Amino acid sequence: MKIGCYIKLGDMTEGLISLITLGNGKSIAMYIAKNIFGKDDCGCEERRIWLNRLTCKDYNDGISIL
Repeated sequence: MKIGCYIKLGDMTEGLISLITLGNGKSIAMYIAKNIFGKDDCGCEERRIWLNRLTCKDYNDGISIL
């Protein structure tokens, strides 16, 4: 297993956002996505998985992303 599989960029980014926003990052992102951009989803989970796959090619979260 490579070192990138231990250091997951998506999880680290999610943790940093959670720290900065005092745990309200997902709520803020959903508010912006719905009220400003008119989207139904903020894309947080897909972005986290995509970033994790940048550092670990074998990363599988059980979610299929095209």
